[in-house]
Amino acid sequence: MKTTHLLFLTHQLPFPPKSGGTVKSWNYVKFLSENYTVSVASLLKDDDKRHLVDFEKAIQLKQLVAEEVDVHRTAFNLVKSYSRSQSLSVFRNYSHSFKRKIKLLFEQVDTIVVDHYEMFQYVPYEFKGKIVMHTHNAEFMLWQRMSELMNNPVKKLILKVEALRVKKYEKKIFDHSDLIYSTPSDIDLYAKHGFSVTKHKSTFHLGNDSMLKLPNLEFSKTEKAISFIGTLSWEPNIDGICWFLDNCWNTLKQNQPDLKLYILGKDPDERILKSAKNDSQIIFTGFVKELDSVLQKTRAYIVPLRFGSGMKVKVLEGLYRGNPCVTTSVGAEGLKLTDSDNIFIADEAKKFTNDCITLLENESIWNKFRDKVRALAKAEYTWDALFEKMDKELKDL
Repeated sequence: MKTTHLLFLTHQLPFPPKSGGTVKSWNYVKFLSENYTVSVASLLKDDDKRHLVDFEKAIQLKQLVAEEVDVHRTAFNLVKSYSRSQSLSVFRNYSHSFKRKIKLLFEQVDTIVVDHYEMFQYVPYEFKGKIVMHTHNAEFMLWQRMSELMNNPVKKLILKVEALRVKKYEKKIFDHSDLIYSTPSDIDLYAKHGFSVTKHKSTFHLGNDSMLKLPNLEFSKTEKAISFIGTLSWEPNIDGICWFLDNCWNTLKQNQPDLKLYILGKDPDERILKSAKNDSQIIFTGFVKELDSVLQKTRAYIVPLRFGSGMKVKVLEGLYRGNPCVTTSVGAEGLKLTDSDNIFIADEAKKFTNDCITLLENESIWNKFRDKVRALAKAEYTWDALFEKMDKELKDL
């Protein structure tokens, strides 16, 4: 099978796997490299450049092409994206020199795996091989849900227009794809909003399933602490943790005066720092290589997302470790979770707060959630089972 040559085209170096998106991309491209001849063409964001050497050491590739791109999300760039008839995300991920660099690769490969919809713009119209579109979100829905939460009428309109532009582009690239991978909940969203889903196959965005091998957590050995994990520059995470801090945190501290909140992730956005208000009970850990060092002492795990789409890796991390969790309906989307049975699901601040208090105080419910979510994760959400299914579909293609 190594004779098949795949090009993995991605908008960010998937190494080290430090966020939900990069965790999936890394595990997927690593699996492909073990079963096919693989080249990677990647844009570089943030500090990606300094990880290039380690990436090449960690994976077997035929060729790697990479280039730094740093186009910010600004009003000026939004206007420029209108002039080029591109959605803002597509515009921000375009590089003419990168396009030139990878041109020769397309003549060498049989199949292109497009990781993230923004990268489809680099696929040549005349390419005769197979095109696999690996989505990470129903992107139009992310923008649409963001617009629904916006109070400012001008920003609401801008976001609504952007959702329509993204929707139009997603339909276009799906028409040109031979196989499309999306989470089951995103496939449902696409079908509901007028997309053809005949080429879609289901995938999942999983996390570190090796945590299933760790021993069970014990209520008595945890701190009276809540934890949140996420990329702290990602808009859904910024909105979610700020919402929690502004609407739930003070009530929780009044009820539990010695409570701690661990926020895991590097470089928190200024809005998060403002909501935290230099609170000594809020601990910003920075990037944590070994999540279990925090998760094993956490009594309640929160995922307060109010918009986004697809399966949330941060929820799965909690399932693998057995951390009893409070999330929203958006956070639970696409997972076989039921409120008050194996998780708490709350979209209103009062219920979200009360559910956190229950996990902090009620050992019986805490133990029930721990056992049920670990059993669910083991049965439904492991990489080996997922990639076995995806590989059969790729070979069929």
